[in-house]
Amino acid sequence: MPQAAPPPLPEVLDGWVSPELCRDADGEDPPLASEGPGKELVRAEDGRQWREEADDHSVRREDAAEVLRAYGPWLARWRRWAERERAERALRELYEQVYHWHQKLTQQDDQLELVLVTGLLTWSDPRGDAVHRHILTHRVETSVDRKTARLTVRLTAEGAVRLEDQAFLDTDDGWAPERSAALAEEIAAQSLHLLGSETLEHLAQWQERVLQRPVTFSAEWQPPREPEPGARLTYAPALVLRPRDRNALLNFYERIADSVASEAHAPLALAQLVLPLDAEARANWDGREIPPLFGDDPLFPGKTNERQRSVLRRLERDTGVVVQGPPGTGKTHTIANLVSALLAQGQRVLVTSARDQALTVLRDKLPPAVRDLCVLLLSSARQDGADELERTINALTDQVAASDPEQLRDEIRQLAAQREEVRERIATLTEEVISLREAEVYRHPEIAPGYGGVLAAIVQRVRDNAEHHSWIGLVPEDGPTPSSPPLSPAQAAELLSLLREGAAEPRAGGTLPDPDTLPSPEDLSQAIEAGRITDDGLSLEAVGIRDSLAQLDTSVTDDLVSFASDCRTALHHLGLPPNSRRWDTDKWTTNALTARLSRENSAMWRQVYALNDQLTEDGHSPGTPDELDAVLAHLRALSTVDAITRRWAQAGAPPLRRSPGTPTGVLDGGVHAPEAGRRLRCRPRAHRRRPRPPRPAHRSHLTHGLAGLCRCTGGAVGSAGRGRGTYPTGNVGRAVAYTVGGFASRP
Repeated sequence: MPQAAPPPLPEVLDGWVSPELCRDADGEDPPLASEGPGKELVRAEDGRQWREEADDHSVRREDAAEVLRAYGPWLARWRRWAERERAERALRELYEQVYHWHQKLTQQDDQLELVLVTGLLTWSDPRGDAVHRHILTHRVETSVDRKTARLTVRLTAEGAVRLEDQAFLDTDDGWAPERSAALAEEIAAQSLHLLGSETLEHLAQWQERVLQRPVTFSAEWQPPREPEPGARLTYAPALVLRPRDRNALLNFYERIADSVASEAHAPLALAQLVLPLDAEARANWDGREIPPLFGDDPLFPGKTNERQRSVLRRLERDTGVVVQGPPGTGKTHTIANLVSALLAQGQRVLVTSARDQALTVLRDKLPPAVRDLCVLLLSSARQDGADELERTINALTDQVAASDPEQLRDEIRQLAAQREEVRERIATLTEEVISLREAEVYRHPEIAPGYGGVLAAIVQRVRDNAEHHSWIGLVPEDGPTPSSPPLSPAQAAELLSLLREGAAEPRAGGTLPDPDTLPSPEDLSQAIEAGRITDDGLSLEAVGIRDSLAQLDTSVTDDLVSFASDCRTALHHLGLPPNSRRWDTDKWTTNALTARLSRENSAMWRQVYALNDQLTEDGHSPGTPDELDAVLAHLRALSTVDAITRRWAQAGAPPLRRSPGTPTGVLDGGVHAPEAGRRLRCRPRAHRRRPRPPRPAHRSHLTHGLAGLCRCTGGAVGSAGRGRGTYPTGNVGRAVAYTVGGFASRP
């Protein structure tokens, strides 16, 4: 409510009324001076009289008729203004006071609260103790319209009327706690308004039931000016700005302490507040490994700098990180990225703050889609007349009800695919940038005297000598540009020397050859045609390879020729012809080489390569294809025996008994084949030189090498990890015993 200015003085009253007295609405009426500036009558030369204003001339109030006529109406207007000003001054002072409270609450809402109070209890005793406190309170909140500066004070929606006599009274004062608790429950069960008539009834009940001492009750709105010797309870409603009540917080801390004492264990989040724990102690607090906070590819909607990324990296390996910094350094931005990434992984996030403003700023930093998933609970639940908590919950409920899970999954898959394409595009562009940067710093060998080093230096050298070498001309833009000049530096120097000696000048004494000795145009055309490369006898694949090789630089083709020669030598050592069409498809070397060249079964052949030092035959590793073929053939036989044994047991056939004298082999860390006259072993190299004591059946191992080689050849070992069995080597259709994991069966 702005202060209105007093009515302006008419021009005729200038110098007659004091402007300072006009602005004082509480003073007397602004008086009219006894003398003031005026005009006098003078006689003209023709004898006529007329009025003329004279400088520094003053007239008496009685003689200033025009001043008197203007003063009366102006004074009436001034009196109306003064009366209105005195009435609005109290409202203006109240507005300024409440607005000052509003500003303090905005900045210190975690420390202060504004309450509407009634029931002022006052007394003083001879000992000097005095009480001056309201017993009924209700929290209120303030808001200001930025356009009109309208200040609104309203009761909080989530709060209720509280009876706070227990905060300053005890039994020595005659206070009955049980009766007070019962009356507090009755007040909480009703929708009591502190400015209603029901409040007077509850105050009277409190006077009669709770305080066991003489109390005088008054329904006056004005509080007593000073405490009286006897107790007095006055209605006296008021707005009070006070520190927040800490009793609820203390009760909450007491419940936490009781819970920790009963469980004999404190959560890490609470322990970090009271104990100086280092990173290792925090990581091992609960005896379990802390899972990673983010996945391999966290979704950060905002940009991050190195300092912000360091905060996120520390969160990956620690349970808590404290970030300090002045405003504008990106703390809220980092929290917004963190919240978005965790929500994208399906986690729930709780963000707390001492003040409401920090939460609203953080919510505004979030992307719109993430912002709609946030439930905002402020200390003042109502903002701008709307319940923010109820609004966000209703919005989430409507969004869930209107969503189709299958459609959302499809949208997630599409967005994930688009994001992956963008990431691949970023990676490609990054590689291109790196390649361009490497090309800029790559030092090229000298292609001509003085033309070497980085591209920038070569280009600068060309530009510096452009005028001197302008006679050479530009490289034609049509057609492919050769990667190297047609002449080497030595050849160019020789050509220059020949030109200087006149090699290009016509000679007067020269003779032309006889035209009959020259080839005819037809013969020349046939010779050129015969020298051309044709596609006769070549497949389309061979033609494509030939054309691709023809476009390569000679240095590249020279390297390919060298590689082909090395391959031909390696094939010779393997006993294979250079032409792949002549390879024997039944040999394992052909299959291995084919799979290796086509990059098929890479994991399998890596296992075979790793077993190279673990396979032995008669005490030494297989060195020839025939020896390795023998090992593979034996393993195939063992695989066949194992398959027949399992099928025999599944069919429920009677067990077979081994005939006396049937030759058998024992597989226990090795394979014994008496008929073949060989002993095949497959064990780790570290165990070869130590004598191995006999092991029980459940401790024997079927070595990993056998399982790997059987998989390579298409077979399978039945026990694959642990087992001991006796197999026939002369007759694959008969078996006598097989034990797996210590359990024996006789197929």
